[in-house]
Amino acid sequence: MRARPHRGHSLGHIGTLDLVETLLTVVRKDASLRRVPSSGERIIFWTLPAVAVIWLAAFFLFPGFVRPMSPRASATEVATFYREHTARIRYSMILLNWFCVALIPLLMLVVERMRGMAHRTPILRFCVIGVAGAAPIAFLTTTVFWLLAAFQPERAPELTQLLNDLGWVTFTCGVPFLVAQSGFLALAIHFDRQEQPVFPRWVAHFNLVIGLALIPAAFAGLTKTGVFAWDGLVSFWVKNVAIAIWIIVMSIVVGHAVESDHAAGAEAVA
Repeated sequence: MRARPHRGHSLGHIGTLDLVETLLTVVRKDASLRRVPSSGERIIFWTLPAVAVIWLAAFFLFPGFVRPMSPRASATEVATFYREHTARIRYSMILLNWFCVALIPLLMLVVERMRGMAHRTPILRFCVIGVAGAAPIAFLTTTVFWLLAAFQPERAPELTQLLNDLGWVTFTCGVPFLVAQSGFLALAIHFDRQEQPVFPRWVAHFNLVIGLALIPAAFAGLTKTGVFAWDGLVSFWVKNVAIAIWIIVMSIVVGHAVESDHAAGAEAVA
């Protein structure tokens, strides 16, 4: 009478152990497969150079960037600028409208790599997703303001100046999302304490430096002169160069991570 419960308990215990072992095997296989970048990831990564060429073309096509417009320009001067460069402004804004959204795939490549971090804290990845979606939208809003200013350049100069101000202030001051993005990514990298982290430690320090370089531009709406004005050294040149460097460096870092995971995953599957 006592042997049956003991036998049932043993069989149940063995069955539980088998189930746990099977689940662990599935999880290990799933984890190894998740580290193999999909074809979509690699396609997105290798389209980045072409997108970068289009970004540069659109940037230099807009005459307001080649020589940054002054916030001190009168309404008449601003209206004259839009009348003289109507075609270039329209085409450059349309290009930027179409291709500035291409920054999102790069950011999603970063987010996808974050899934392999050791701390398994999804909240940091979700925060990066949130700010990564908001920053391009702010930039798209900027291009719409400039496009509207060039849409009817014959309107009252004061209205053209208003649209121009909206575009420049939004473009220059809309950096908090980028700063937060760098901060969240740096924090996630710091917590990724494993033998082979997803991103090297220096990438966290690099993101902190970029975030600090972007902060001053948020205050460009407070002044029309000096280095903090939207055409100044800090708010225009430092900010835009910092963003360009971030895109280049993170593209290289993500590309290295994608290819490394692809090679490691292929060996694991084989």
